[in-house]
Amino acid sequence: MMKRASWLYWLGIGLAVSGCALPAADKNETRPAQQVGIAAPSARDAHFREMFIDWKLHSLRNDSKKLHGFLLAMPKGADLHSHLSGAVTTERLIEWGAEDGLCINRTTWTAEPPPCKDDSVSLAKTKSDPALYQNVLAAWSMANFNGPLLAAHQHFFDAFGKFGAVISEQRGDDALADVLSLAGRNQQLYIELMQGFDSSTIGKIAAQYIKPGDAWTEKMLLEKRKQIIADPLFQPTLNKAVANMDSAVQGARKLLGCGTADSDPGCNVEVRFLMSANRTKDRAYVFAQWVYGYELTQQSPQVLGVELVSPEEDANSLKYYDDEMFALDVLHRFNQTDKTRRPVRIALHAGELIPEVLPPTPEGQQHLKFHIRHAVVQGHAERIGHGCDVLNEDSPTDLLKTMRDKDVLAEICLTSNATLLGKTGYSHPVNVYLAQDVPASLSTDDEGILRINITDEFIRAVTLQQLGYPELKQMVRASVEHSFLPGASLWKQASRYDQVTAACAQDDLGAEHPSVSCAKLLTGSERAAMQWKLEGQLAAFEDKVARQQ
Repeated sequence: MMKRASWLYWLGIGLAVSGCALPAADKNETRPAQQVGIAAPSARDAHFREMFIDWKLHSLRNDSKKLHGFLLAMPKGADLHSHLSGAVTTERLIEWGAEDGLCINRTTWTAEPPPCKDDSVSLAKTKSDPALYQNVLAAWSMANFNGPLLAAHQHFFDAFGKFGAVISEQRGDDALADVLSLAGRNQQLYIELMQGFDSSTIGKIAAQYIKPGDAWTEKMLLEKRKQIIADPLFQPTLNKAVANMDSAVQGARKLLGCGTADSDPGCNVEVRFLMSANRTKDRAYVFAQWVYGYELTQQSPQVLGVELVSPEEDANSLKYYDDEMFALDVLHRFNQTDKTRRPVRIALHAGELIPEVLPPTPEGQQHLKFHIRHAVVQGHAERIGHGCDVLNEDSPTDLLKTMRDKDVLAEICLTSNATLLGKTGYSHPVNVYLAQDVPASLSTDDEGILRINITDEFIRAVTLQQLGYPELKQMVRASVEHSFLPGASLWKQASRYDQVTAACAQDDLGAEHPSVSCAKLLTGSERAAMQWKLEGQLAAFEDKVARQQ
């Protein structure tokens, strides 16, 4: 990885080559490249061109409009950490709730099915009552929220339950179309969405088979796995989830006009899913959800793996954390031993903690010291969601080395971490991850509730985290490299973007007509094909920026 100060070195070389010296100026003054005699580099000078783009980005830091335009146009790769229910635009949720005849409780601001009770009114009244509309918007999102940190933390997590009734099976295509459209308009290629897929139905039957006093052993868990799968509810729930998912994807593509002359930018975004287990329940419930997720992954190629979501500081999450990591280890090893089964990829929320949200006891604060490590080592997490408290963990340097050696990616959610944890600037570990060569990528988390999009995350990375173009480009590449799309990588070494695999080593990256050997790789690997497309977009973006006067 390139060090942050190196753009100055390359700028100096560019000026020296052009026979110019750096002009004397105020340290905050920036000037267009042509005014200081820097010749725009050609595509053949890839390294210098990248540094030139970095200089251009640096020159825009104090111009919010131009900075937004630059970063909006930049290819973003993949968003690997996004909850579908929290990603949908809040205005759309209010609109759908009104269309579907739902009510809003004026005390709790929770959407309810009709008929409206004494303390509720029709959501349709939001169309004619601006004050009602603003109250619902504020309750269902972080719009204009100005309370203290812990109040923001609670308000955020409460919002999901308030609009939950709106996102029904019938609205699956609408929700997906809304998220894909926003991703496409912000130059994303791919998104992995976390969703429950009615796994709560299976979680609820766990109590029939697993009792609180049962020994939490591998033998017991594998026996209970069989019993859960054999339950009469299991397969019908699975079949329905697959059918609903397929219908939502097809319906979303239709809503976006894919394949027509007026297709939405969202048509250019590929989507896959992760089945998310709810960590606020007991360990048996979570285990049953994961059993369901593993089987859902076998049945649907659109589901690539499993997750663990909801507040990490919840009492059940803290109580059963290591039991759940053990259970995931058991399922992971079982799945690997059967070569007829598809791989199930694992991403886990871990380290989304600060001392203030934990019990103020030594036992409570101890959870800051091991969640990420246990997710990586015991839970086989290939990606860590948030990872904000990495420096609070026992032996953080050793943990970062483990993540680097295991090629575990940190999913960085800057706005979410600032809003819910107060982590921003130097208090956020993104620069630590990058400095230690731990793979990292930018994600949105819950862009609807948070009132953001992926471009906002890139702006925050530049303005508050002081990242430059080389770091952003590396994170964009890492987002596709660490996607769970099947197939070999375009790159020769994991998370190293300086050498291409042999099949494409003689090609211009992202070229329209790859060689025979390279085309064979791209045809047989969804991941490499996505990486190839990204490289073409990055090259086109850099060429355009380099030519701008």
